[in-house]
Amino acid sequence: MGCTASDGARTGTYRVYERATGYKPVEVALSASDAPLRVSVDLRIVGGTRQIDGHSILSLTVTGDGRSMLAVPLTFAEATLEDKSAETNERIYRDDAGLIPALQNGIYMFSVQSGEETGIYIQSVDIILRADAFAVYEVVRTGGFLLMAAGITGLIFAMIRHRRMRWRQSGAQLRELDEN
Repeated sequence: MGCTASDGARTGTYRVYERATGYKPVEVALSASDAPLRVSVDLRIVGGTRQIDGHSILSLTVTGDGRSMLAVPLTFAEATLEDKSAETNERIYRDDAGLIPALQNGIYMFSVQSGEETGIYIQSVDIILRADAFAVYEVVRTGGFLLMAAGITGLIFAMIRHRRMRWRQSGAQLRELDEN
């Protein structure tokens, strides 16, 4: 997200895949006060993994209260490289999975499965949850709109003033020509 949005308070990091044990769903107790909830996924890859090219590597599903809250394919095409260790040839990519705008008190199930991409040597996958992910966003956005309006208004007044000054100067030049 950018500088204008709050990343929120980290609710937790949950391991949903290990090379040795495979994929396992994670149950997380969340409350309504955690909303909106930002979900990110860390993908740790090792070895001679080829370049990630935009196909879905993983798919994430979040269910709660008997309904699907979030279901997204994760391509990691625009993911940020969080950590690179030259000693272990390990790379950690973080991708934003999405935002869950409203929550109710209860248990939510986070499950990750492999996608259609092959040839990626996944070491582990973690889900990072951030509660109250956009607490200041509305204030910042409103302030941004006010600043844009003030800037546009200032630009319009500057253009009007510039035209008036040119009109006065051209009028003065015409009077000088008439006097000569």
